[in-house]
Amino acid sequence: MRRTLLAAGAAAVFWTLPAAAQHPEHTHEHGEVHSHRGPGPHFIDAFFTENAYIERKVRPDLLASIEEGSRRYTAHLEVEWALHPDISIIVHAPAHHLVRDGLPAETGLGDISVGPKVAVLNDRSAFILSLGADLELGTGDESRGLGEGHSALAPFLLAWIPFGKERRALLQTALHVGFPLAAGHEAHGEASAALSWTSPLGLTPILEGIVEFGFEGEETDWAVAPEFRWEFAPAWELGAGAKIRVSGPGEEKLRLTVGAIRHFPLPR
Repeated sequence: MRRTLLAAGAAAVFWTLPAAAQHPEHTHEHGEVHSHRGPGPHFIDAFFTENAYIERKVRPDLLASIEEGSRRYTAHLEVEWALHPDISIIVHAPAHHLVRDGLPAETGLGDISVGPKVAVLNDRSAFILSLGADLELGTGDESRGLGEGHSALAPFLLAWIPFGKERRALLQTALHVGFPLAAGHEAHGEASAALSWTSPLGLTPILEGIVEFGFEGEETDWAVAPEFRWEFAPAWELGAGAKIRVSGPGEEKLRLTVGAIRHFPLPR
């Protein structure tokens, strides 16, 4: 079954191959070709800090997590599709294979989410501030360890700030707060920041810091995530990273992830 998940993730990457010949450019401005190999600013997808800029992309990831008494393997697909230069719709769809000590393995769909993102300040040369909200649909079976078992509304605030020589350096920040739409569940939040620098070869090392917190006095989880992205062809990227828990009571100790991105031109 683990091979099935891996195959599903690989298929999500390669179904876009025919489109690469039709749209060879990675376009981030209206009609302007953007390359990660030239001077900045650059539009970089960190693995755990959602990007503030509006785009059109298909992003499949494969993840392996080590948790307390279990291991989780996930094929995750993110699709962001700009409807306007300032507005996009984002869909997240995970599928899990969960291996727990002393229990049967479980495989199935996780919690799908969908929601809008709006760039309220959208200067793609200097600063972007976006807000939005994900509706988490609770599609994963909580009794099998595949999801939260309830729906939630998760508003977010995102920022994108390029800086440095040729503006190759980039700071991205994100704040998410999840409000369960069911009684008996508590709200929780996550704040993160990603610092990156893009080389003339299109290789981008990234370092993220992630803080997960509750609102009822729970202990906070702290994690760091070293990563990289590589633009191996126009409009195509590969990447890998590791999220490492530094402190806190969270179940997840380590998450390894690899993935690809296929970018598409923005609407004019």
